Amino acid sequence: MDKTKLCSIIFVHYHKDEKRSEQMMASMNSLVETTKSYPCEIVVVDNGQNEQDSQFFLSLVVGGAIQTYVRNANNMHFGYARNQGMVLSNGDYICISDNDIIYTPGWLEACVAVLEKYPHKKIYATPVYNVAHWLPKFWHDEVLEVGDRAYRLNSRAGSNCFVIRRKDLKEIGGFLCHRVAGTKWTEKAIRLEFAVAVTPDVMVDDVGFRDGYNYKEAIPIKEILTNGKEVYFNEDEFKHNNRRLHYIQQSAFDIGNNPRS
Repeated sequence: MDKTKLCSIIFVHYHKDEKRSEQMMASMNSLVETTKSYPCEIVVVDNGQNEQDSQFFLSLVVGGAIQTYVRNANNMHFGYARNQGMVLSNGDYICISDNDIIYTPGWLEACVAVLEKYPHKKIYATPVYNVAHWLPKFWHDEVLEVGDRAYRLNSRAGSNCFVIRRKDLKEIGGFLCHRVAGTKWTEKAIRLEFAVAVTPDVMVDDVGFRDGYNYKEAIPIKEILTNGKEVYFNEDEFKHNNRRLHYIQQSAFDIGNNPRS
């Protein structure tokens, strides 16, 4: 494996309750421990709301485990925060990860291995197994072999933890400001004929998946300017229910400006 290529891991956090803070700390600690064998930078975007969580991240910055840390004053939701992390990243590979994944050794190498073996194939890789894998309609017939290991292809797997080449992420683009930003991004990837290579073994535990997620809830994603004006970044899915608010579309981050791209 070519370990001269850097992987930027974008880790987004929002404090929903004390349970999520505990999950985040366990997730981050496992992430730090399992990425020591591969050249990485960890970029954390903290959507605020909890000072103790922020102090935890800052202690890891001081200790050198986190290379870049951003804290938003308001909850800008995960799509916006992922874009923030992407524009600050330096890696040849980009890993998008949530704050409720527990990692085991070798997960990152397993994802990178299939991307290296098939450099021209339109794929990204995931170590996550969840409900998307249980539905036969999402599985492809094609299997990618790396040594004696077989990676099956899936259309929708891994939206909360995946590894992708920088050039491919540039082609697909960033995330919309939307309550189901991951789904919207995946649908675009499918239209561009990308598939997800799933690691042969279960290498992470998606602990937050069991808690569920209310994807129907309209979440205002906004900044408050110095003059007190509220600027909303949601696309029309939020505007539909709140027509008297002011809206703008989040500017697209051009991750291609990075010198490594």
